[in-house]
Amino acid sequence: MDCTVVASGLPFPEGPAIDRQGRLHWVEIAGPRIARLEPDGSVATFADTGGGPNGCAFGPDGSLYVCNNGGSWPKAPSTEGRGKGENGPGSLQRISPDGSTVETALSEIDGEALAGPNDLAFDAEGGLWFTDPRWGGEAASVCYLGPDGSATRAYTGVSFPNGIGVTDDGRFVIVCESMTGNLLGFRIDGPGRAGPPKANGNIGRRSIPDGFCFDSAGRMIIAGHQTNCLFVLDAADGRPRSVVELPDMGPTNCCFGGEDFQTLYVTSSDVGQLLALRWDVPGMRLHPDR
Repeated sequence: MDCTVVASGLPFPEGPAIDRQGRLHWVEIAGPRIARLEPDGSVATFADTGGGPNGCAFGPDGSLYVCNNGGSWPKAPSTEGRGKGENGPGSLQRISPDGSTVETALSEIDGEALAGPNDLAFDAEGGLWFTDPRWGGEAASVCYLGPDGSATRAYTGVSFPNGIGVTDDGRFVIVCESMTGNLLGFRIDGPGRAGPPKANGNIGRRSIPDGFCFDSAGRMIIAGHQTNCLFVLDAADGRPRSVVELPDMGPTNCCFGGEDFQTLYVTSSDVGQLLALRWDVPGMRLHPDR
């Protein structure tokens, strides 16, 4: 599948997201900033976040919510071999729709500080599900921030929970377990309540499942970090469907955009690029913008 380099020279790009005007944003963990693709193809700073912005998603109010891990990232050519920046406290951040204000939305749950929030996804009710991994392999949590500001650790015991998404029907939240290669499915039993995890696919222990998105044909497209591949699985049961090879190692995440929502944007962290691929069907429209 042919792909186009949309932008290059990016310091560990991750977590792409499309706003309601169709503009593409992404995080640059070693930036540390939120970048935006301008109509003329140039790259501009949308907001400076500090720390290590790791994933982002637009909320019901048009604000951009950011998982900030505090300043941690693997060494990569795009960061000139640097890893572990300021390594401060992790948090969820809220950025105003115009990018002018960056504030902390959440820094702890029940008195326990967030470790290193990684990725996030909204559900149909405006609740925000996010992963909070711990560097070093310690079991970590899938968390939830409600529209009313209440927060909970919905499940603890995942080996580096990473990418996350809510299924088309809103019944399940899918989480990448990076240290095992597994995709885990959690039934959503209510705001901040998740059933026990069930296997929802595997891309292999040598292929770290990082971030992912859904298309409108019921497939998950998973960025296999430490490979040059996108792994395509059935979203319902995790069955392998296909593998898409990219030019370089290190894809981290992906999202759909473009006028017909059929352009797949992929962040490639090792080489510091943003790629665009023409997909065979449109992407799934994300909650809450259904």
